[in-house]
Amino acid sequence: MNPDPQFSRPPFIPVPSGLETECFALAPGALEVLPAILRAAFPGRRPLIVADDNTFRAAGSRAQEMLNAAGMNPYAPHCFPGTPRLHPEFSYCEVLAAKFPSDAVPVAIGSGVINDLTKCGANLRHLRYCCVPTACSVDGYTASGAALVVNGSKKTVKCPAPLALCADTEILRTAPPDMLASGFADLLTKIPAGADWIIADAAGVEPIRADVWDLIQGRIFDWTADAGDMMRIFDGLAATGYAMQMYGDSRPASGAEHLFSHVWEMEGLTRNGEDVSHGFKVGVGLLASTLLMEFVLEHGAAEIRAMMRPGLSVPEREREIDGLLRRGCYGAEPRITALKKFLTGPELARRRETLLTNWDAMRERMRARLIPCRKMREKLRRAGCPTTPEAIGLDAEQFRHGIRTAQLIRNRYTVLDLLYELGLLETAMAEKLPAMLA
Repeated sequence: MNPDPQFSRPPFIPVPSGLETECFALAPGALEVLPAILRAAFPGRRPLIVADDNTFRAAGSRAQEMLNAAGMNPYAPHCFPGTPRLHPEFSYCEVLAAKFPSDAVPVAIGSGVINDLTKCGANLRHLRYCCVPTACSVDGYTASGAALVVNGSKKTVKCPAPLALCADTEILRTAPPDMLASGFADLLTKIPAGADWIIADAAGVEPIRADVWDLIQGRIFDWTADAGDMMRIFDGLAATGYAMQMYGDSRPASGAEHLFSHVWEMEGLTRNGEDVSHGFKVGVGLLASTLLMEFVLEHGAAEIRAMMRPGLSVPEREREIDGLLRRGCYGAEPRITALKKFLTGPELARRRETLLTNWDAMRERMRARLIPCRKMREKLRRAGCPTTPEAIGLDAEQFRHGIRTAQLIRNRYTVLDLLYELGLLETAMAEKLPAMLA
């Protein structure tokens, strides 16, 4: 892309070089430059807006008028129903791919689900796309990959991030207040997610990559200082997506708290008949994750060595997995993933020794990054986010079940794997999680 020189001036925000996203507009009235963005980034292509009924009213109708007035001859929009809430099903991506002509530039106008469906649908058609966010609610706008339900399992489907992003803050401010709160909670999760990466690094599973780490962890406390500062929060969410682009995976921005959310989503979690937002699920999840990490911080290596319990045999683990997946709503992959990463015998002994050798240094690194759970809870509360399982529709049994089951669903090393491999997950849960259920 060779952007017009005006793209180096406001409302355009500098984008790190070498990323899939090359143009980012963020300002009041930024929608007015959408035609210029599309001409520069997608020369000769006809826009095709993807929205739902709500986001089309919020921004899609105006965008369609502007594209027509600019002589860009846009295709007729594709609008999903506004209610009930759209789910991120892979089948919808296939529907979109079939509707995208070869000369189209898909323009996603909406929040997280619309963006992910368009992102994946465009990729299935070998097209790049443009994103026009309508809420400051998620970090996925600028991320590579789409969080989708595929054959019953929640997974990240690999696909390129948007080539261009056009975020009009006047539109973002019209979104319901709980969507900004949801975005704030999603951004706050990067703090325990960073600690999870420290754990994976100490375990010898996934070393920290300094440039990616710094892009998020270098500014995360600044971005989350004020839950009402939408510009700062959106900047943080966008930078988080850039980090995922650089790394080629969601590891920099996603830890155990996102795994809890994935489990609850696969179980069809609702509250009062309404789906719970991604940010509110991960917000409750980050409190649980932080509490489990506080268990780690409270026990030194010698104490942990004395507390460890023997690992299970393969048949015992198979029975345990089957019990956790008894609802049958998770697809086939979690069982396969859980058994593939399950360690026994000498392999488990070596992992434990690696962890115990690095234990105290790991704890100090974690302590330097984490905010205590009581302070995290207060930050969420002040932002208008739920802070208890009950507040998002979880009873105590489903909450605890989600913690245990989350360890099965991804080959991503987190505090859950750490505690499980030491035989201490149940001990940590019994000691720390009642604080969330009181």
